[in-house]
Amino acid sequence: MNLIPATDRVVKLRKAALRAPVFECSIGIFRPERVRLLFLEGWAAAATIPTCRLRRAQAEAYVLRNMPPVINPDELIVGCPDFSPLTEDEIRRSEKVASAGHAIPGAGGLSSHMALDFEKLLTVGVNGLIKEIKARRAAFDLNLPEHIAKDEFYQGCLVELEGLLTAAGRYVEHARLLAQSASPERAAELEQIAGILEQVPAKPARTFREALQSIRFYLFTLWGLFQMGRPDQYLLPYYQADLAAGRLTPESALELIDCFSFLYSYQLPTATSIGLMVGGRDKNGGNVANDLTRLFLQSIGHVRLAYPSIGLCVHQETPDDLLDLSIKLLSEGCSHPALFNDEFITRGLRKLGLPEEDARNYTHSCCVEITPCAKSGVWISSPYHNLPGILMEFLCERSDFGSFNKLLAAYRCRLRENVEAAALRQNLLQLERSRLGGESLLAACLVHDCLETGRSLDQGGAIYNYICPTFVGMANMVDSLAAINLLVFKEKEITLAELVRILKDDYKGNEPLRKRIITKLPHYGNNEPLTDQLAQKITDMLTHIGAGLKTFRGATLVPSLFSYLEHERLGQQTMATPDGRLAGFPLADSVGAVQGRDKHGPTAAILSATCWDHTPFIGGTALNLKFGKSQMSGEAATKMKALIKTFMERGGFELQINSVDRETLLKARESPENYGDLLVRIGGYSDYFTRLSPKMQVEIIARTEHVF
Repeated sequence: MNLIPATDRVVKLRKAALRAPVFECSIGIFRPERVRLLFLEGWAAAATIPTCRLRRAQAEAYVLRNMPPVINPDELIVGCPDFSPLTEDEIRRSEKVASAGHAIPGAGGLSSHMALDFEKLLTVGVNGLIKEIKARRAAFDLNLPEHIAKDEFYQGCLVELEGLLTAAGRYVEHARLLAQSASPERAAELEQIAGILEQVPAKPARTFREALQSIRFYLFTLWGLFQMGRPDQYLLPYYQADLAAGRLTPESALELIDCFSFLYSYQLPTATSIGLMVGGRDKNGGNVANDLTRLFLQSIGHVRLAYPSIGLCVHQETPDDLLDLSIKLLSEGCSHPALFNDEFITRGLRKLGLPEEDARNYTHSCCVEITPCAKSGVWISSPYHNLPGILMEFLCERSDFGSFNKLLAAYRCRLRENVEAAALRQNLLQLERSRLGGESLLAACLVHDCLETGRSLDQGGAIYNYICPTFVGMANMVDSLAAINLLVFKEKEITLAELVRILKDDYKGNEPLRKRIITKLPHYGNNEPLTDQLAQKITDMLTHIGAGLKTFRGATLVPSLFSYLEHERLGQQTMATPDGRLAGFPLADSVGAVQGRDKHGPTAAILSATCWDHTPFIGGTALNLKFGKSQMSGEAATKMKALIKTFMERGGFELQINSVDRETLLKARESPENYGDLLVRIGGYSDYFTRLSPKMQVEIIARTEHVF
């Protein structure tokens, strides 16, 4: 494959993106300071609006009408938040609104984490959505209570859609204003940007660039984790038409993709994930491996940032050149693409009852969680469950078990109690959101069947509404159970009560025992029968732990096994565990081994990670493997491709490969200013190593660096 080099424009945009302001998010709200101020002002201005949902819509529209347009130098695709500091006048305004007592009802639970129906947006435009909504409203009899509720939803949609059009119009004006003082070359580009924004997102997209701009502008105004879905499928007709008409070349198309991708770094806070997927199969089962698939993958090497998070959907017909390109990118220090098992994910979605067409059209909704494109009201990671933490709480209460099997059965009952209590809390959150609303209604306009049924996402309008509890620390759990079984029940070297006392003391005075556990006892991740069998028991338990429980929206619980960053947070809360882990240290990430315990090579690691059935875990699983750069090129690259194929053939869900050596990580800790763009895989997403907490940096360094 001939790789296209990055243009000078792209090099400049990457440098600018690395300098983008870093801001923290609060409970899933991705709004810069000025946008938060505008929302509060809009909320206060809408105080007489009779319902909370309509008042939120008015506040969202106020933001869209008033947020300053931002067009950065060299950009060809636009839509960037304003991160400039508040002026003194704005600070006074903020204080005045805050003191006025216009409290915004909390919206707990989840929003975003989905891909919208961008194909519909590109086909009908915002004007088409408005026309559809007005037609549906025209058929209502507002003397009927059910029509009143639907009309409230439609009114809110119209308010926000019209606000979006106002925002686009302000960008048109701003682009033309900038053109007046720009160089002739940049002025021409700015005039072109203005012309494109006069067409989209209001009207249907006609070209590849208009399609990208329409999607970007819609995404930019949503303030959440909304994925791009499967762009190598729905953008392909625009790309091919432009090529045939001479409006586009592969080189110029890639530059546009790069420009689109850089904008993610401006909108997202630290420690999150957003992106797209390529490859896989289309709705009819055809192999998706086209020119756009390759261009989106090549863009990874140009952008080389944490965002966008790109996944390659791999199946038996995936061409080798896509795997070769993926390995090359990973070998160069990129942390993307993640490699998803298309056949087994589709199989898992089919088991959930999705028809074949929907089961093929999925996305990773943030890190590794799988949700159907354009039809999702799914709540991912709701909530996280600390497997070893629950075990230790349980053992601190009682340790009088006559056998290992009785202990395991009792633990299952305790875990079920936790899951039931957490599910009830999630249902109460969904109940409250159904009353008050919490999401942007712009999103609901592109999720089926919200417009069709007249119900928002919070009212259950999406077709799919399952909730995914996420279980963290599986490898710690397996290794801990193995240690308990051997030391307490089989060898009878120590009683369970004595072991718990040692753990409460964080192994103080018992370092020889801890070292023996770490170095002599079997550990998951080494293709070892005892721990692999325990992994099978635990994952089977998790598969059925939510059986019979229903969500407020009438769906089921679907488990997941990954960690995001939660293995650090939950580890901080967890006392020492029987696997030799000290109190406060991060738990194992996702479905890999405990840090540094996988000693028998990458093949053994994937054999353990695939010894159990991944298909029920549609909420997401990930295996993270770390390699030095020498293991990613030449003959080693051939072995790497074979390893990937073995993982897929054995039913592994997702494989994440990091090519970074210990020496580089240690240098980055000592001189972070020299390694600002060093990317590492965490527990399902990528992040900048130097932005991680000290404990998380230690956790990453402690992971095994595999060799073939």
